[in-house]
Amino acid sequence: EVVDAGPTCGCTQWSTPRDAGVIPGVLNELSGLVASRAQPGVLFAHNDSGDSARFFALSAATGALLETFTLTGATATDWEDLTIGPCAVGTCVYLGDIGDNNRVRTDYAVYRVPEPQVSSGAMPVAWERLAFQYPNGDKHNAEALFMHPSGTLYVITKEATGKSSVYCFPALDPTTTVTLEFVAQLSVPASGDSQLTGADVNVCGTAVLLRMYNRLVELRLPADATNFEDLFAVMPVQVPAAAEDQGEAVAYAADGAGYVTSSESPVNA
Repeated sequence: EVVDAGPTCGCTQWSTPRDAGVIPGVLNELSGLVASRAQPGVLFAHNDSGDSARFFALSAATGALLETFTLTGATATDWEDLTIGPCAVGTCVYLGDIGDNNRVRTDYAVYRVPEPQVSSGAMPVAWERLAFQYPNGDKHNAEALFMHPSGTLYVITKEATGKSSVYCFPALDPTTTVTLEFVAQLSVPASGDSQLTGADVNVCGTAVLLRMYNRLVELRLPADATNFEDLFAVMPVQVPAAAEDQGEAVAYAADGAGYVTSSESPVNA
């Protein structure tokens, strides 16, 4: 659902969701969604586990499939979310192979891909693998990934019971396995909530959307805050989301003045 809003990155009240379009059948288990900052009207998306190592460009206006990008030689064990942000070549897409339902994995990773241009036809893309582990060798299932505009990459865990935790990458180094740093425990999911399945940060770095199956909330950085991570301690504000069959993904619009949500199934977005 696309939601129209007020000033860029300054909305305090969002309007009623409306249908934007139908997810293409190739995304039969959509798990991650993010808006391109460089290509207006383009969303990037990928499937959950079971698909090959690829992602897709969609029309933000209609949901139509625009392009398919393949990471030849990469592994898609359990891709759960993707984000976009700065990198050495300008802008990159970051794809999170971060799912671990049984909490047994030893190979968590994020794939970094220079943002590809939407043209015509499927194409392979270059990639780097950013391997990571949690502190103390802990195992976590996670379905939420986002990059702050400054370049810090965050992972948020998906807890079977209780509240989710936020971790960040201390560095993005494809030559080694980095240990994430614990940042904060969130106030969600709250009692009665479903699990947390997606997240995104706005282009201004002043708000984060957190997607749960049953609702959507926004964390807003206080005006007097001097550290972005102060945002994780604020009380979440519930914001509008359409009733979707297993609502899974969320992405701010590129200008911060709206957001898109999607079901995991190929239905309305």
